[in-house]
Amino acid sequence: MTLIVVLKFFHFLGLFLAGGLGVANSLLMKEHQMAKEAPSAATQKTMGKLARIGLVAIVLLWGTGFALAYRVYGGMNLGLAFNIKLLGATALLVVVVFMNFYPARWPRKARPLILS
Repeated sequence: MTLIVVLKFFHFLGLFLAGGLGVANSLLMKEHQMAKEAPSAATQKTMGKLARIGLVAIVLLWGTGFALAYRVYGGMNLGLAFNIKLLGATALLVVVVFMNFYPARWPRKARPLILS
């Protein structure tokens, strides 16, 4: 029982971190778009750190989620709604991994800032 409580704690921690960091990065980018100016180098570095911490939080969610599913239910066969949730979580993980690693390969001059 103690293991389940610890897993739930870290699962919720990952959930709150991922959600909060995603909102924080979105708000930072939106403010810069409204001001029609590029983020400073320090702000861009901070946004990158927030994105990396968000990726760690999502990986924490996946790890604790699998552990909870097997510990509480004995497997991952938990019905259609759970499978749909996993599909959405997989899509989110793919997007976050892409956004964390692919833009780093773009040349600095070609990195677009969308100011629409």
